[in-house]
Amino acid sequence: MTQTAKQRIVVVGRGLAGALVAWKFAERGCDVQWWGNGAASASRVAAGMFNPVSFRRVVEVWNAAEHLAEMRATVQGIEAALGRTGQLLHDVPVAKVFANGEYRDTWDARWDENHGVCQWATEGEDLAGAGLTRVEGPAGVGRVHASGWVDVPQLLDALERHFDALGALHDRAWSVKDGLPEGANAVVDCRGVGAAEELTLVGVTVNPNHGDVLTLSTPVEGAGSLDTNGHNINNGKWLLPTELKDGRQWWRLGATYSWHRLTPTPDPQAAVELRAHMAKAFDEEGRTALRGARLEAHQAGLRPASPDRRPTVGPWPGQPRGVLMLNGLGTRGVLVGPAAAESLVAWWLDGVEMPEEMRATRFKSVRAHVPGFQE
Repeated sequence: MTQTAKQRIVVVGRGLAGALVAWKFAERGCDVQWWGNGAASASRVAAGMFNPVSFRRVVEVWNAAEHLAEMRATVQGIEAALGRTGQLLHDVPVAKVFANGEYRDTWDARWDENHGVCQWATEGEDLAGAGLTRVEGPAGVGRVHASGWVDVPQLLDALERHFDALGALHDRAWSVKDGLPEGANAVVDCRGVGAAEELTLVGVTVNPNHGDVLTLSTPVEGAGSLDTNGHNINNGKWLLPTELKDGRQWWRLGATYSWHRLTPTPDPQAAVELRAHMAKAFDEEGRTALRGARLEAHQAGLRPASPDRRPTVGPWPGQPRGVLMLNGLGTRGVLVGPAAAESLVAWWLDGVEMPEEMRATRFKSVRAHVPGFQE
């Protein structure tokens, strides 16, 4: 149903999902109140990368073109509105180091097929041709040019300051038993893993996925320096160049994926394993640089992952009208989050049909736990 009167929207959760939902509703002229209880957010740990190519099968990720366009428009809109143009969205090509000749054959076959993935990447090439002189890989490398990263912590900080200046940022907890806050037209649950236990009761699975990420730095030149020719190196893990600071090149190295670690506590062994794995992509000089890189930070978070790697958006199953949710952004939150938030806002304010892939009713478990649930 199309809404005409100014709406009061409460958004719960101060990670990326909550930030995007709060921003999208505010853009539409709603009176937004953004709540949070200080819980740790995986959004402040993740590197914020976006990449339209699935390296496992060498195909486009889900709705790549639509999600890329919406992500760019949203982040650039936030940059412009908050006076941070060029500070949040960063284009960095990915260099996928081929594990073997068979994988390169699969990669290059996409160009013979004129596959859709070709618009985002280039055919396989030798490392020297890509300017990757410190990288090793006999089968070569494929580059993705439509990739990069969003500085999510800076984005969250900027949006928190923005909403705080409007008197709309509140340190306040909420759970589904609290229902619709007094005076609100809608409340949107964006608590991520914080909502997992409650959602399980209605058949929505949010799997906490533990991930460790390292922040490293190396000298810009000379002994101990590391050069990737401006590329994010991927060999199953990834090494992302982020900024030059204090005369050093800073990097993010990640990430681990663990389903059995249920707290956002960094795993010391993960730091060793991440460096060791990435070292396989470099020659001896590069491996030495990685081993000697200064550890600036070791962070970990619990990503809210859904079984099919797609977010769950819309009404909170079994709750009264106006109790809504956006959860399950997982590892592709930067890429899919803006489109998911836009779909929620368009559905609630304009009556635009929610995409089938995002509906809670796509899960048989939800239909079983909440018979007759409609979106």
